[in-house]
Amino acid sequence: MQELHQDYLFDLQGYLVLKNAIAPEDLNAMNQWVDKHQDYIETPGDKENTRWIGGVETHSYSKQDGVNFQNIVAGGPVFEKLIDYPTWTHLAKKYINADVNGLSIHENFLNVRGAGGHLFIHCGGHAPLCYLTFRHHNTGEWMVGQINVLIALNDIGPGDGATVLVPGSHKATEIHPRLVVNGRGVTSRNDMAAEGAIGMQEMHLKAGDALFFTDAITHGSAERKNDGHRRVVVYRYSPRLIRSRFNYELSDDLLQRLTPEQRNIMLPIPPRRIPG
Repeated sequence: MQELHQDYLFDLQGYLVLKNAIAPEDLNAMNQWVDKHQDYIETPGDKENTRWIGGVETHSYSKQDGVNFQNIVAGGPVFEKLIDYPTWTHLAKKYINADVNGLSIHENFLNVRGAGGHLFIHCGGHAPLCYLTFRHHNTGEWMVGQINVLIALNDIGPGDGATVLVPGSHKATEIHPRLVVNGRGVTSRNDMAAEGAIGMQEMHLKAGDALFFTDAITHGSAERKNDGHRRVVVYRYSPRLIRSRFNYELSDDLLQRLTPEQRNIMLPIPPRRIPG
């Protein structure tokens, strides 16, 4: 896609679909990692009693949301590669305006969701949250507060619990009708799947595709009606001054393995310690 067209569509829609974003060998390595950890999918632990795989924390917010492997960057070399993967990192830098704002990863996780699972509707241009900023100046300068890169590890089609978006809602000043509660706008609504909400579009992906979207867009996911599991990896990029979501401390071994570029993204503001 030509850069000019890509910029226009991202500004207009709030998302891009990056086809064949992941190399086949990296896609296979991530699926093999999931296959090896089936036990954690069956019994992940809850918010109070999580289970760990080295530096990866597994938990579930709810039965509907599925299992999250948080801090998946600690899961092995293939997940380290995703920090600055060439398919999308230049786009994240451009739209966040990394030359001015820096670049960091707010959250990184792998999610596995089975039949009946879904994610509620949340976000939108009306929400007064700093990481939901979306600005594009006529000078060509961008300032996007957060970008999600959702990588499909298997095909996601009708009935598979696809991510759903309301195109253009990242700029909306009107509140999405489902996010109006007692006459006031809310940031999220956790009592139903996002499918069926006005303006929602299911984003069907092939294994290896990536959905690149601003977190400001109103989004969620449809209920999975098919057997089996939906597998996705999500890396969320932000300016350097937005702290990471769960404040995981990366191990010294992991930090030593990362390239200088990767360390700058994962640890954009190194701790300043008292000497001795």
